[in-house]
Formats: sequence, C-alpha cells, structure tokens
Amino acid sequence: MIDTDSLIDRLAQEGARPRHARRGFALPLLAAIAVCVVGVTAALDGAFDPVALHGVMPLTIKWWFSASLALLSASALWLLGQPGRKTRVALWSMMIPFVFVGGLLLMELAKVGPVLNGPTWRTCLLAMAIMSPIGFAGAILATRYLAPTDLRRAGGIAGLFGGAVAMTVYSPYCPERGALFLTVFYCLPILAMAGLGWLLGPRLLRW
Repeated sequence: MIDTDSLIDRLAQEGARPRHARRGFALPLLAAIAVCVVGVTAALDGAFDPVALHGVMPLTIKWWFSASLALLSASALWLLGQPGRKTRVALWSMMIPFVFVGGLLLMELAKVGPVLNGPTWRTCLLAMAIMSPIGFAGAILATRYLAPTDLRRAGGIAGLFGGAVAMTVYSPYCPERGALFLTVFYCLPILAMAGLGWLLGPRLLRW
C-alpha cells in the first residue's frame, strides 16, 4: 500500500499536471487582466493624467508594488498547483512588496506624520471592490487547472493576485500620493481579498 507522501512524490516526479498546463494556467489570468483593463478604460477617463500632475514616481511605486505582487502570487500559485514542489521561497517572497511599502510608510510617518489626504478614496475602493473579484476569479480558474493540495493557502494567494491586478489596472487613474494612502486604500483591500480567498479556497478549489 502506498502512503500519501509517497504518492505525492511520485506524482511530482511524473508531472502531476495536465498537458498544456502552462497555457491552461496562464489564459484565465490574462483574461482576468484584460477584462479589468477594458472595464476601467470604459468607466474612467484621464489615464496617466496624474503623471502630468505629480511626475512618474508615484505611479512607479504603485506599479512596482502591485505588478511584483501579481507576478509573485502567480508564481506561487503555479508551484502550489503541483504536488511535491517546494514552495517556501515563493511564499515568503510575497512579503517583499509589503515590506517595501512598510518601509516607505515608516519614513513618511517619521518625516511628515500621519497625513491621509485622499479625496478620491471612494473611487479607489470601488475600483478595488469591482476588479479584485475579477482577478480572483481568474486566479481560481487558473489554479483549478492544476492540482493544489493546500486549498486555503492557494485561495489566499489567488486573493492576493486579484487585489494586485485591480491595483495595477487602476493606478494610472489614481491621483493620490503617500505611503499611508497606499497602505490604507490599496494594501488593506488586497489583504482583505486574500482573507476572503483563504476562506473560500476549500470550496472553490475542491477537486
């Protein structure tokens, strides 16, 4: 009789994923991104206008955070979907964008104190609330194409991907600056989406 660990190791060695897995995994992620881009383009005007007002640095910071988190979470999902693959480095690497924002926040608080000027915060939260579930749905469909065994963890990371996609798509329209705004109206919604994914993962990813 083969125990569970031996079975997982054998599946990993033999390739526990369907044929064309890379394509099946990537297409839902790309489709979710495309839907978000089309939707926000149709709903909002003034893409990249904030760059003319405040320069390119605020958008660069937002995009570095969100794009890197999206790539890291997608990579972690890919590994989690293959039983037997080592995932510790991929999982810990997702902390890097948040540590970066935390460092910016500490410097900002030390320099100017807690300043949260954000008249467009409602639009920001609305955009995150609409687009994060779209990105999350794409990540869930992509992960279902593989064979994850830790469904809660995979669901949480799918939530991170959804929030990161929403932020990446909306950032060119966002005129707000400051690490405190970034923390409150971007990082916290992303983490909330991750928490929702962690709760829903076992139900949505069940074989």
